[in-house]
Amino acid sequence: MLTKKAFKQRALALGATVCGVGSLNEFKNEIPQRDPKKILPNAKCIIGFGFSVPKGIYKALEGGAQSYTYTTLGVKYLDEEFAEIFLLKIGALIENEGYDACLQKSIPNLRIQGDKTTNPEVLDTYELIHAEAVEAGKPVPDVMIDFGKAAKSCGIGQQGLSGKILNRQHGPFMRYCFIISDIPFEPDEILPEDIHICDNCGECIKTCSGHAIGPNGLDTWQCAVYYKGAHRSNPFMTESFLKGDPEQEAVLNGEKRFNSTEARKIFKQMDFLPNTQWGYAPCLCGKKCDLACYRHLQQQAEKGGKA
Repeated sequence: MLTKKAFKQRALALGATVCGVGSLNEFKNEIPQRDPKKILPNAKCIIGFGFSVPKGIYKALEGGAQSYTYTTLGVKYLDEEFAEIFLLKIGALIENEGYDACLQKSIPNLRIQGDKTTNPEVLDTYELIHAEAVEAGKPVPDVMIDFGKAAKSCGIGQQGLSGKILNRQHGPFMRYCFIISDIPFEPDEILPEDIHICDNCGECIKTCSGHAIGPNGLDTWQCAVYYKGAHRSNPFMTESFLKGDPEQEAVLNGEKRFNSTEARKIFKQMDFLPNTQWGYAPCLCGKKCDLACYRHLQQQAEKGGKA
């Protein structure tokens, strides 16, 4: 019989930094397109895994020494190759016991019908606007769970002001994947409702060169433009970028506001570095928000705070 303890030990041995088991109560009021039970109706739990991104990758990005390393190793490899192999191996443990393991990895370039946000890490995203339910009572495909709610349910993270999932030890320097299963694992304890990893310190707001983060959270289209390098702090910025455009200075200073239409228009002019062949965009903002967040959490931990 596979115990939760043995399963977690195996998950860590296969490369997970953290592993947690959550109940599905966090999703009880979720829309059908985000509901784990629409994926596996007899599901009894959701299991979450986090993989830490080496801090040195962020420091190389911050110092301007490397840009592709974060994109390739810190994002693409962890979310795609590593997570896929990991999920297949750890999921097999569950299925070998006679239970179902519905593997859930990041789908970076797709959005459920009605979701108008984007993912700054990829060249562009596609909303499934033409999808239709296969029959009455079924959700419009694809069903994609909310990773922030899933991480909270599993006790391995909470979504912060910047939109990133924050782990108590590793802050925003983590990538996640999940398994929806009918295996009868007891849920782990989650953080009490009055404990928040993100204390709304606002450091991410202060450091975002594109002013994409505000008191109400992240503007993903604004973030996408400046993640891809529209600010003058981009080390690959050229004098010809937007030359002659009356809004050049506003864009370079991070003062221009972008919606989806305007963002997609300027994307075509942002060829500072070759895009990867996998559909991911080089990160040219330095991830200042994540670095500021992590340092704040470290400071709070040193003071004996909650981080």
